[in-house]
Amino acid sequence: ELFRRDQVWFVEKDNAGASVLYPLLEFSPRKGEALAKGYLRGRYGAIPFIGSLEGFDSNGKA
Repeated sequence: ELFRRDQVWFVEKDNAGASVLYPLLEFSPRKGEALAKGYLRGRYGAIPFIGSLEGFDSNGKA
């Protein structure tokens, strides 16, 4: 795997527009769990970004 589980964090915006960070380990994923599949299904709370990044440079700027 590319990252250890303790290196994975999620970001969500709260109602005031502030970013809130929380770790994957907060969800106690099982060993061998398909993390990408769980993320795409919304299991970890963060809303998956599925869209085109075309037009953005490597720094995330348009």
